[in-house]
Amino acid sequence: MSLWSIIKNMFKTDSETIENAIEETKNQPEKIEVYPKKISETVYSIKYEEESAFFEYITFKVAGTSHYQKEIKKAISKEKNDGFNFEEKYDGMTNSEILENTYDEPIFIHHKEFFSECEFQLEENNEHDAKAIGVYVNGYKVGHVPRKNYQEGQDFIFKYLKQGISYPISAMLYGGKYKINRNDSSVDTGETDYKIECEVIIKTDKQVDKVINPIK
Repeated sequence: MSLWSIIKNMFKTDSETIENAIEETKNQPEKIEVYPKKISETVYSIKYEEESAFFEYITFKVAGTSHYQKEIKKAISKEKNDGFNFEEKYDGMTNSEILENTYDEPIFIHHKEFFSECEFQLEENNEHDAKAIGVYVNGYKVGHVPRKNYQEGQDFIFKYLKQGISYPISAMLYGGKYKINRNDSSVDTGETDYKIECEVIIKTDKQVDKVINPIK
């Protein structure tokens, strides 16, 4: 075989390889992004990526609620009078349905219901903790942002409050009066302390070049 023939075959082979590679690329299915994506986690928050934004969720159980049971009940009463939540009781179940569908599982009167209003207030004159943050629901103080086993989370919230920044906050109620099927023949009743879980949501749009979150 002549040198010219060898060179022509080389070019032919390279051309075919490139064409095949292009064809394979065309035939590959388009990658579909699945959201939400969990992208990071700290001791006090979890961050997810959505299609158009990033969302960081800071969740904690309010500390000291046992000292504010009267205030929590007032907040519930206000919610019933002014809002649309807390209308359904015991998950909408009758005593017969509790006997039929549950066993040894308390069904709370207002379980995992959300309050309409929740806010944090700094308590820098607090003699026990200069970084204390009060939690208020429907205008009533119901406890504090915890410090024990949650110091980094409290510090983060304290910093953004000091800078005058606010983020959406949800407050969810659990505990309180309940009904329970213990023997499949009758429904017993009981009551525990009300407790509240808060969640702060920090949203950052992907289109924003500079992250709107000055907390370092």
